[in-house]
Amino acid sequence: MLTRVKSPGQLFSVRRMELVGAHEIRVMLGGISKQRVYVITSHRNFPDPVADLMQGKVWRKADVEAWIREHRPELTTG
Repeated sequence: MLTRVKSPGQLFSVRRMELVGAHEIRVMLGGISKQRVYVITSHRNFPDPVADLMQGKVWRKADVEAWIREHRPELTTG
């Protein structure tokens, strides 16, 4: 997804923002259930979603990856 953000000296610049929904988070967390994703994403320490769409909430992929590195390091590949 491309978003327009203000940048010093420019009116706008375009940057890429990768977003993930509940399904992608399920996969990133090793194929957990829909119910478990709901519980995890509802925790206070989970990143806030960037949007709540009719089809569901979406998060910045980088925020979710950082959360996984901190809270589920056994799932990281490196």
